[in-house]
Amino acid sequence: MSDELKPEPLPNDRRKVFFGLFVFPMLIAVTMAILLSGIVLLTHEEETPESLITVIKTGAPSKRWQKAYELSNELNREGGMLRGAGIMNEVIHILNDEEHYDAKTRAYMAMALSRFHNEEAQSALRTALSKADDEDDPKLTLFLMWAVAGYQNQDDAKGMLRFLESQHDDLRKTAAYVLGALNDKEVIPKLQRSLEDSVIDVRWNAALSLARLGDKSGKDILYQMLDRTALHSIHELDEPGIEQVMVNAAKALKLIFDEQTQKILEHISQTDPSLKVREAALYALSQSH
Repeated sequence: MSDELKPEPLPNDRRKVFFGLFVFPMLIAVTMAILLSGIVLLTHEEETPESLITVIKTGAPSKRWQKAYELSNELNREGGMLRGAGIMNEVIHILNDEEHYDAKTRAYMAMALSRFHNEEAQSALRTALSKADDEDDPKLTLFLMWAVAGYQNQDDAKGMLRFLESQHDDLRKTAAYVLGALNDKEVIPKLQRSLEDSVIDVRWNAALSLARLGDKSGKDILYQMLDRTALHSIHELDEPGIEQVMVNAAKALKLIFDEQTQKILEHISQTDPSLKVREAALYALSQSH
């Protein structure tokens, strides 16, 4: 009859239902995962400089910059890929071939080239940077600047100066920073003008670089960088950003230390809520004596 209750499954029936609905599908899924992992391991090929270069040259445009990025990272890794002359020449070729390669790919190739610590690589990067202008992709120019600055050659400072006048904020900011690292005091007058830049990051970097060069022109800006309240309310920085700015300012003030600086750093070393900032202030004070 239709309204009769169906009989309860016997224990064996329940076991069959359980295994059929849960255990067997799970075993199948696990087995498939193991097989898939094995296939991936068997078909995976170790990337080499040659294979990465090949993909960059022949692969889809959307993949080129990714492989250029991988090449740069691998060359930078300790004990990483062999930095052979043949690979270096391929990198130089791609960097200079703006007709066939997009700016993003060439930007990562600039960083890859900077891993070759020799005169030929440095010369190629200098040449590429000398041809860059404000009409180019700013990311490519920025990477070229970092790559050239990485050699820490004082002679490169004058070639960076023109970027303090760039229409791109990031290029002015980067130029203001790297000029301090290149340690050429002849750039001080140009950096002093950047203390009036409309972009706060440019002013901050100019002040930091001037201090590295032993010039006190940016001292008041460095003091502003230690104003936690302003950094939060005016510049709307989060706590990590505030800490970074204040630590950098403390490090820079250590290089142009005077009585006023001492008072400010002593106050910060005792009252700032950030341990990192207090430690940076204390270190600056300890190094000034």
